[in-house]
Amino acid sequence: MAAGIGSRLVNISGNRPKCLIEMDGISLISRSVTLLASRGITDISVITGYKCALVRQELQSRVSYLHNPYFEVTNSIASLWLAKDLLNDDVILMNADLYYEASVLDTALAQKGNAVMLSDSTKIDDADFRFGVLENRILKTGNQLTNLETDCEYVGIVRIDKGFVNRFRKRLEIMIKSGDFKNWWEGVLYAFIKDGIVITHKDVDGAFWSEVDDLEDYNRLSNWVSLDKTPLPLAAI
Repeated sequence: MAAGIGSRLVNISGNRPKCLIEMDGISLISRSVTLLASRGITDISVITGYKCALVRQELQSRVSYLHNPYFEVTNSIASLWLAKDLLNDDVILMNADLYYEASVLDTALAQKGNAVMLSDSTKIDDADFRFGVLENRILKTGNQLTNLETDCEYVGIVRIDKGFVNRFRKRLEIMIKSGDFKNWWEGVLYAFIKDGIVITHKDVDGAFWSEVDDLEDYNRLSNWVSLDKTPLPLAAI
């Protein structure tokens, strides 16, 4: 999902899509594509919006593209709806403003449940979007949960099994037809949770990851990258 503007990071991004912010000489989105390719995943679709030509220039023919021309007045659920015809097999959905260690991706790929959302139980006090869970089942979600209600933070990566993806797609279409254009794409899964349908999580405790929404995220990530010297898989670059 790479349609967003990232207005809180304009001084860092230079008015470019925030997924093009570079860390250690490579953009966030290019790094994700490289990591996916290193795991044999080359069927990758990027949903663009803000300054889409710059994302295409960055990734060239390494991925396929869909474009959300209404990115300024919709949210990521509308972007995902544009890709609904691709939701017919095992799928990894992720946000483009993420930096994560390769082990985080490996964890996502190893999951077998109907829909598994990656989480991090080490981030509670400063968590953004929060989960309240019972073992591996997500019971509560939201950025308004108190620390006492919070067991982990959502990472921004979900694996959906091909046995569940048709049901997921139908719920997505129902929400769009009802006019729910301002929701996040994850809202489809949260709707299942509200109905009592099991959606699970997998804790990546111990692995580093960061979304990049604001200057605090950027500085935290910059500090970590300056200390970490793990190279990307060269064969995939």
